[in-house]
Amino acid sequence: MHNSAPEERPIRFAILLFSLLVLGASSGFATIGVGEILGNIAASAVLLAGLASMYHNRILLVVGCVLLVPALAARWTFFWLQASALAPVSILFSLLFTGFNAGALFLYIQRRGSPTNDTVYGGICVYILLGYCFALVFMLLEILVPGSFYFAHEAPVGIPQIESQLIYFSFSTLTTVGFGDITPLTPPAKSFAMIEAVVGPMFVAVFLARLVGIRTSSR
Repeated sequence: MHNSAPEERPIRFAILLFSLLVLGASSGFATIGVGEILGNIAASAVLLAGLASMYHNRILLVVGCVLLVPALAARWTFFWLQASALAPVSILFSLLFTGFNAGALFLYIQRRGSPTNDTVYGGICVYILLGYCFALVFMLLEILVPGSFYFAHEAPVGIPQIESQLIYFSFSTLTTVGFGDITPLTPPAKSFAMIEAVVGPMFVAVFLARLVGIRTSSR
């Protein structure tokens, strides 16, 4: 009976993973017409799916709710009012919830026994959530200290463009692709980019590879 408990919701991480992929796809269209509202809907779906992924622990659920409500409220308030002063608040609450979500999932997967397909999906979710965490940090830096990044092509104008460009930069850095069209200029921006470039490959090589290896060998 004890071993069957974790399988009660075998697709909880798969749903979160799907939401994250949809958010990634929509972020590139956030600057055109209806793309901004679709991006906000996708981001909200990720936050809600992230909360659902923590159902196994009541304390995590409570803390998650405390972080989720202001994150959603700030995001949609900023979307409707377009008040630039609300942008850092919205980003900060999203960062707090996303970081908490990533940490909670990581610890849960680490404490599990034999990994299932869904916990492998959970590990991938943690990896992608890390990318979004760094993207939110980069957005805060660029909004609070304009000029933190150099954009080789056209500099972004407005929060949606900054968000789209820095999500792209974050995942280019996380995967160590580094196209070079966006460059960190200030010391904080360089430091976080360097940390992300180190953490990304280490996470894949150590955590995800171990998780998949154990899952494959257990079949």
